[in-house]
Amino acid sequence: MKPVLPHAQLDWDDQGLPRSRVFDDVYFSDLSGLDETRYVFLEQNALRERFAALPPGGRLVIGETGFGTGLNFLCAWQLFEQHAVVGARLHFVSVEKYPLSLPDLQRALALWPELKPFADQLLAQYVAIHQGFQRLVLDSGRVTLTLLIGDALEQLPQLDAQIDAWFLDGFAPAKNPDMWTAELFAELARLAAPGSTISTFTSTGWVRRLLNSAGFKMKRTPGIGHKWEILRGVFLGWPQEAAPSAVAKPWFARPTPLTGERRALVIGAGLAGCATAASLAARGWQVSLLERHDALAPEASGNPQGVLYLKLSAHGTALSQLIVSGFGYTRRLLEHLHRGVDWDDCGVLQLAFNAKETERQAQLAAAFPEDLLHTLDREQAEARAGVGLQWGGLFYPEGGWVHPPALCQWQAAQLNIRILTHHDVLQLRRINGQWQAWDGETLLADAPVVVLAGAAEIKRFPY
Repeated sequence: MKPVLPHAQLDWDDQGLPRSRVFDDVYFSDLSGLDETRYVFLEQNALRERFAALPPGGRLVIGETGFGTGLNFLCAWQLFEQHAVVGARLHFVSVEKYPLSLPDLQRALALWPELKPFADQLLAQYVAIHQGFQRLVLDSGRVTLTLLIGDALEQLPQLDAQIDAWFLDGFAPAKNPDMWTAELFAELARLAAPGSTISTFTSTGWVRRLLNSAGFKMKRTPGIGHKWEILRGVFLGWPQEAAPSAVAKPWFARPTPLTGERRALVIGAGLAGCATAASLAARGWQVSLLERHDALAPEASGNPQGVLYLKLSAHGTALSQLIVSGFGYTRRLLEHLHRGVDWDDCGVLQLAFNAKETERQAQLAAAFPEDLLHTLDREQAEARAGVGLQWGGLFYPEGGWVHPPALCQWQAAQLNIRILTHHDVLQLRRINGQWQAWDGETLLADAPVVVLAGAAEIKRFPY
């Protein structure tokens, strides 16, 4: 059966508040959702004080079960903006099985005018939200939202993180017991940083006992609104008498974290180099981007137009999951460019050229939701293309075209990036813990870290 990304099914009451049709439960208090969020999640996790204590370059990671309308995220972001120093960062990780559609999210967030500056940024990036890990970069990289779209017990085991504060905000245990199980709490414990805090709106006894069994020291505390009591706690460590949850080895090798100065050289200013420079700069690195020509993206990345679509497998591979996540990330990145000039989401039609290709495309379409890709018969494809065709094809409604140099220019314009054109690196030397980039007898730049992004030209370096 063709998979479908199920958006939340909502009813709206007389006050204009959303209610889940599936779970017959509210998304937030009908008295004051803002006050409840601030008391239950922000105050009980001492986020005001923890944000204020972050140093420049410091980061706090919040994990959440149940993204819902994003109210908790926006309130945490607002508090972070008010109290964290320049250079500090917030990473918010939230799992959600039934994400709201964009129109429903817009309607829900309109209830909170004071959050509009933050909600507008979220809504502008709330595109191409598909199954799996979807990362939204906000506030010029100062705030990162990673949405885990799907069942919590399928998504969280794939997560590699250290969570400083947990928000447990699924629907009520009586309405959605799958979000309050020992297996799920074991995942929260696996991901919890030492001393991680946790809070939730429920005070149900069996929830408290299960959390205690997972290594959290929970206590009841006075509630707010309809809630007589709530729970808050701290992670003490996985109990010695209990077997720890199994941790699958990641498919990648995590490098040893660097503890010295955060400076890097990136050699080559095409798509790979500019993306790397922007990613490092967003994390507070000072980046020197070296390009031998007189402008960015002068060679293969200088093609006037590239096609954005997905090359997937019908067999549910890890690579396909990564491609779907990467596609969503790229689509959100393009929202910063000039639509119609630098890019456009006109859709991409991949034509079938024989019966075997038609069969292959049908298998792909059966494996993914229609809003990601679907087949068109010959008549539908002709209507879409505006020309006569011999075959139908596979249509990617969120795909389109991109002008690669424009994307490179936007990425390289981020803070902390120094662009050095006419810098042809002929030799790298490793001296006193620094990589030195040389052009003959001229030292061009140096840094503790170097990234080679020059395609086949990296063969000139013997490292």
